Amino acid sequence: MSRIALVTLIVRDYDEALAFYRDALGFELVEDTDRGDGARWVVVRP
Repeated sequence: MSRIALVTLIVRDYDEALAFYRDALGFELVEDTDRGDGARWVVVRP
């Protein structure tokens, strides 16, 4: 059986994307790290 283990998405607005995945899809926030220069590493899971 095949399954998807990881997907990487580049987004323009981290907070908007996080709100969608967390609030609309019910995903759990696992990590939110500031990488500097406005970049963040955000990990969510179902």
